[in-house]
Amino acid sequence: MTAPPPHRPDHEVVIIGAGLSGIGMGIALSRAGLLDFVILERAGDIGGTWRDNTYPGIAVDVPAQAYQFSFELNPDWSRAFAEGAEVKAYLDRVADRYRVRDHIRCHHEVTERVWDDAAHLWRLTVNGRENGRENGRENGRENGRENGRENGRELTARFVVSAIGPFVDPKPVDIPGVGEFGGTLMYSSRWDHDVELAGARVAVIGTGASAVQIVPEIAGRVARLDVYQRTPVWVGPKLDPSTPRALAGLFRRCPASQRVVRAVTGRAIELMLIDLVVHHHRVPWLTRAAAAAMRSLWYRLQVPDAALRARLTPGYGLGCKRPTVSNSYLRTFTRPHVELVTDPIEAITADGVRTADGRHRDVDVLVLATGFRLASDPANFRRTPVRGRDGFDLATAYERRRLSSYEGISMPGLPNHFMMFGPYGWVGGSWHQLVESTSAHIVRVVSEARRRGATVVEVRPEPTRRWTERMRARLAGSLFNTNSCTGANSYYFDHHGDLPYLRPTSSAAAFRSARRFPLDDYRYTSAPNTPTDTAAPPGG
Repeated sequence: MTAPPPHRPDHEVVIIGAGLSGIGMGIALSRAGLLDFVILERAGDIGGTWRDNTYPGIAVDVPAQAYQFSFELNPDWSRAFAEGAEVKAYLDRVADRYRVRDHIRCHHEVTERVWDDAAHLWRLTVNGRENGRENGRENGRENGRENGRENGRELTARFVVSAIGPFVDPKPVDIPGVGEFGGTLMYSSRWDHDVELAGARVAVIGTGASAVQIVPEIAGRVARLDVYQRTPVWVGPKLDPSTPRALAGLFRRCPASQRVVRAVTGRAIELMLIDLVVHHHRVPWLTRAAAAAMRSLWYRLQVPDAALRARLTPGYGLGCKRPTVSNSYLRTFTRPHVELVTDPIEAITADGVRTADGRHRDVDVLVLATGFRLASDPANFRRTPVRGRDGFDLATAYERRRLSSYEGISMPGLPNHFMMFGPYGWVGGSWHQLVESTSAHIVRVVSEARRRGATVVEVRPEPTRRWTERMRARLAGSLFNTNSCTGANSYYFDHHGDLPYLRPTSSAAAFRSARRFPLDDYRYTSAPNTPTDTAAPPGG
């Protein structure tokens, strides 16, 4: 008896998330002629990080010349480190120019992904508005056609691409009494611009990358500012000149000149963030010398008071956490109304914060800059389960097993499923490099499945094991595995003690691999009487 053909899915590809990754993936599919895709976005607009983070001082933490797609260079960045609003505007223009908005459905959150092995497709549970076929604009601007779907309805896809980004949701704050605070409480990624800070007593909990930008920006407006620090962060000088008009004009007249600048800038960032960290064993003296120079020169110049400077200076090595840059953060703590608090927080009260030394500080506005859940946090997939072949559950896999992947993109047990940022996935110094190399890999696999008439594609276990072991071996001699990182409290380490955040190769190597990896590292399966996916009508 002939087996029935697999079902025709609603879309050939569903992309989850309309941030930088989802937009880049959509462009890659369009350029390859794979037009039957939809991008599901849980929020009301596109942009991801640059939509959500609008706090005072928000800006890129790498030079903007590197923070852009190679195929869509912007000659008009106002500064070396572009502000957040500029990045959001850039993403809007890119989405419009490449017609990605036509494929985007805002207010559509994927709450569950379940692989249907008999039908050769993914069944996605989607919570979305009935009038939900929007193209990424809201507030009355260009609402699109209805798709007739209601909350909790099902959408099917042959392939799924997870483009949820590295930081999914704000990390829950595990401090007693946080729910009892009677003043204004807000996360850095959910900034309320209607809150008046002038004359207010403000407390910021956390001293990571967001706080480094927020603290100096609001210090001049508030009556009092308390900053609660658990682990100090390395803060280097920020070379942030405005872009000369002549240079912007050159970029417009001669785009090749900007491509050179982007390549050189990206390589310089990669040298600092990847090469010197991964190959620390070759030149261990270099990061130690850089840290010594920071302590003796930059920190001393910024903070003359020795006792205060000691509390702001990390005891771990340079590079153990992602470094930050600011010309004003350290200096802000020398202001008389700004206090660095390093005593542990005992509790948050109705009107302030009490520390372990028994002191209570009154607070009007409490800002939580306490970081995010990483994409590999099992809690993400307890809330929105991902269930693959033969009972594979992504949350359980992340929780109980050491993380592994193939090229940071695929996993055995998850057929027809790809991640824009999986274990050992971060490549280069700019997220755009990752998006371009990862999308190239995914397009190759999907195109090969079409060529073979396959409806199921799954990475093989042995290539996955080999690739993961190679990444772990390269990281074994890195800066992270030296004693200098003790006490860093770095998110580079997961709960297994591994370092699955970084891909320890150059971006050039990642691009080569995306274009040359053996296609037979995947297993392709075709059902009898399979309908030809290439004949599917374009979606969107």
